[in-house]
Amino acid sequence: MPARPAPGGDAKLQDALGRVDLLAGEQIYFTLQADGLFLGVNPFAKLMSAINGMLMTLTGGHFRVFLVVTNQRLLVIRSSAVWCGCARTQLVRSMALASVKEVASEKATQICCVHTRLVQVHSITERWNLAIKKLGDAEIRQFLTNLSSVIVAHSTRAGV
Repeated sequence: MPARPAPGGDAKLQDALGRVDLLAGEQIYFTLQADGLFLGVNPFAKLMSAINGMLMTLTGGHFRVFLVVTNQRLLVIRSSAVWCGCARTQLVRSMALASVKEVASEKATQICCVHTRLVQVHSITERWNLAIKKLGDAEIRQFLTNLSSVIVAHSTRAGV
């Protein structure tokens, strides 16, 4: 699988990856940047999330979620800050690739032209729903194919 950086998020991605120490021999295969404020398909909720995001940015805050697939694990990196960093939260979650059991993508359309692309990752213990803003159908399909091949490779190796 070729490395695939998040489009337009190189500086933000590098900042997020600065919180993670890669393991020996670990390589990044694919990254996704998700919208941390919005998870559904309702156009009104999408508008409210855009307004909330704009207000957060104007006050010096942010809410970023990255999904990073490496050859050894899956990383979820979440960073949020409000009021110029007065309150800050950083989360790094690492999951073994063998614990990822299912991935899914969904494209929902409301009012004929408001599209929402979602990626779901199911592990043994939890489920992540991520609204993807900056990738098209082909890139999400490539992500799904790549992560699916990793899941299949690890399930046959583990004898599941």
